Amino acid sequence: MTSDSMSIVGKRISRDDAPGGVSGENHYVDDLNPAGVLYGAVLRAGRAHARILSIDTSRAERVPGVVCVLTGRDVPQNAYGLYVVDQPVLCEKRVRYEGDPVVALCAESWEAAEEACRLIKVDYEDLPAVTDPEEALGPDSPVIHESNPGGNLLLEWKVRRGEMEKGFAEADFIVEERYHSRPQEHAAIEPHYCMAEVDSNGKVTVHVSSQTPYIMRANLAKVLRLPISKVRIVGCKVGGGFGGKHEIMLEPFAALCTMKTRRPVKFRMSREEEFIASTIRHSLIMDYKTGVTQEGRITAREIKIILDGGAYASFGETTASKAALMGAGPYRMDNLKVDAKLVYTNNGIAGAVRGFGVTQTTYACESHMDTLARRLEMDPLDFRLRNAIELGDPAHSGDIIQSCGLTATMEKATSAVRWSAIGGGKPSPCGTRRRGRGLAAMIYPVGFTATNNPSAAFARVNEDAPLTLWTGVVDMGQGAHTILRQIAAEEMGIAFDAVQIVSGDSDIAPLDLGSVASRVTHIAGNAVKMAVGRVRAKLVRKAGEMLEASEKDIKIKESTVFVEGAPERSLSLADVALKCHKDGELIVSEATYNPPDLHLDKENGQGKPYDCYVFATHAAEVEVDIETGEYRVLRLAAAHDVGRAVNPMNVEGQIEGGALQGYGFGMMERIQFKDGIAQNPNFDDYLIPTSLDAPGEMETIIVETHEPTGPFGAKGVAEPALNPTTPAVLNAICDAVGARLRDLPATPEAVLRAMSGENGTG
Repeated sequence: MTSDSMSIVGKRISRDDAPGGVSGENHYVDDLNPAGVLYGAVLRAGRAHARILSIDTSRAERVPGVVCVLTGRDVPQNAYGLYVVDQPVLCEKRVRYEGDPVVALCAESWEAAEEACRLIKVDYEDLPAVTDPEEALGPDSPVIHESNPGGNLLLEWKVRRGEMEKGFAEADFIVEERYHSRPQEHAAIEPHYCMAEVDSNGKVTVHVSSQTPYIMRANLAKVLRLPISKVRIVGCKVGGGFGGKHEIMLEPFAALCTMKTRRPVKFRMSREEEFIASTIRHSLIMDYKTGVTQEGRITAREIKIILDGGAYASFGETTASKAALMGAGPYRMDNLKVDAKLVYTNNGIAGAVRGFGVTQTTYACESHMDTLARRLEMDPLDFRLRNAIELGDPAHSGDIIQSCGLTATMEKATSAVRWSAIGGGKPSPCGTRRRGRGLAAMIYPVGFTATNNPSAAFARVNEDAPLTLWTGVVDMGQGAHTILRQIAAEEMGIAFDAVQIVSGDSDIAPLDLGSVASRVTHIAGNAVKMAVGRVRAKLVRKAGEMLEASEKDIKIKESTVFVEGAPERSLSLADVALKCHKDGELIVSEATYNPPDLHLDKENGQGKPYDCYVFATHAAEVEVDIETGEYRVLRLAAAHDVGRAVNPMNVEGQIEGGALQGYGFGMMERIQFKDGIAQNPNFDDYLIPTSLDAPGEMETIIVETHEPTGPFGAKGVAEPALNPTTPAVLNAICDAVGARLRDLPATPEAVLRAMSGENGTG
């Protein structure tokens, strides 16, 4: 089906959640205030590493209004984890990072709960804090999890292709560099909230702000030692997630309190708790070694990555796998060796953050590519084009790329910033300022690595023909439900407004792994398309009977059913639906899409870990003040290969928001730890981009390729949107002043240090 033949897919339709978000009519967890509700608070460790000697809650229990106090002994199964079960719900013997929870309680008011927490006395024996991930791997480092067989090494991902010695021997020169990224907070507008209540049958219902309700239900049921059928998750509006609302966080406390008190219980995180207790982006140390011929052909690349996982595993396995498999960038490479090590430290827990490790490796890889181009005295664009992956090439895991618009994104992004019209170090009208330009390209996979990625959908046509979808997909402001409604409407042949979605309730909606890993458009979209296609087939069969025509000749368009070649022989879709209902035929169907044949050899990283890949290039023009190190982005062009753009307006919004978030990652944001304690856990000292930091001009460019595995050829765009921004800007800065920044964030002070040679030069 071509874009010209489609009436809904490819159209610029406004997000269905936008009006309520702007007007304030959307309701979030904190808007739930049932009668008799209690309010919770959590006492956190406040130290990086210590043994718990005693916990005294007696004074807290005497505070007027306190109803329930929980310690570790009150938790039925006091351990959980997504991949590795290594995290206590409430610590009993040891705390391993500043935000570790020790006591949870609830009271008649927020104030009483918080006062009670202040009166709890915990005696600790401080232990050495392990805060440097490289030192954590040393033989003399204190072990954070004594039960882990690898000491502080949690896991390792490898990629092996070709013959490294042969590849490096073919090179005319070899360049080695080290890059370092820093931890980043999600900074969602809405902090973590939840509310739990229990019915007379002992069924626990938890209202959550979550990206992954089904993952949350499974883990919560284990912690409570309840059958999954006794746990209901009701998803509310999500005020931003970016990966931070994937895991159980406050929900066990609320559930346990409501089970004890038989009253509704709310928990929330303060902004400071968000910084010290919720997950953050992994900090990475990345060593790149690349051999290149004088003609600009990459002959071999070796990459060593150390990921600071913090105190617990969380989503570290997914992050490490994507960092390893994508770390060499979107380039052909016959000889490749990657070792990615995920390491325990006593820093904050590193978990899922938009980009899953590819954000960090894209920064390192694309900075390194520019260093190589400068060494070759070759245009950075030409160097990338010479090595760029193309359709039919293998990815670094060996699976074949089935759709690829990479070179088109490179050409379009650089053209938009007038690539040939500006040169490195060109003076601006002000004598102390220099202008430069830079680009960065990216490859990003859709879904989780070599594992099940199921999404299910139910579809039903009512008597008057509107279509209802049930999905487990959470819309957290990214326009997911709008996209799924467009796919459904296109498949059925009806108007967009004739499709409604029911989601978020685990008792009603079918299984979905969540709004995570850029999987919604591709994976959930496939499930929706398949479910609606089966419902459509039932209507076509009935219409064939009514019109006395072959099913293959029945078409549906704009809610009209007609015979191809004889449009006068027609019925309204509502007439067909009503006939089905009168005949007792249910117009209901279901479908599940799970990317097929995913597999990977963890010893060499070869196999088929993902269903498809997206590509992008960002190009930037910057102006740098050589006296102060201050810089501004004059122009940013972001070109993305998204497969089919189901909703171009939504795609553009994702790209623009992602680019600004990517700017924050590289240029401004860093949680500063000292001996494992966060030094800037608030927006006074932790800076995030605002509208004032946006590029002077920004152009989003959609490159469409047909992805054979995607719904109507679509792939997705969510996470890739931010990955190339940082290296594009950094490469532009280097082009302007000749200084290469290898440690983030790229503050004006860091730019000055780099210009003086303290941080390396390009």
